[in-house]
Amino acid sequence: MFDPNSITGKFRQMGLGTYSITLLLITAVFKTSLSEEIIFRGFIAKRLVSIMGFVKGNVLQAALFGIIHTLMFALITTNIFFLLVIFIIPSIGAYVSVYLNEKIGKGSIVPGWISHGLANIIAYGIVGFVI
Repeated sequence: MFDPNSITGKFRQMGLGTYSITLLLITAVFKTSLSEEIIFRGFIAKRLVSIMGFVKGNVLQAALFGIIHTLMFALITTNIFFLLVIFIIPSIGAYVSVYLNEKIGKGSIVPGWISHGLANIIAYGIVGFVI
């Protein structure tokens, strides 16, 4: 998270300013959130839910999403508590995204994309500029 080559590490190096905030918003909303929503909720979740039902399919896609995020951090730490938190938070967010998409958005990924984008803006901002 603090590595100068990571997204948040680069924000930290740039400092808080108009350019870094603009870049953070574009990265959080389009580069990260939109691509993950298309892949995980637009493709994976829709197929799993149609095969397994809403709850089982949603839990499986959420677990996969959490595992992918955990594996990224497992390369830099062996702290089990930290890795568990990194698994749980994205998994809950992924489950909620599918709920929003299917139950409120009538199948659209836009509600999940908005919530995911907001979560990433907060996370990138805290790690990049506050911690």
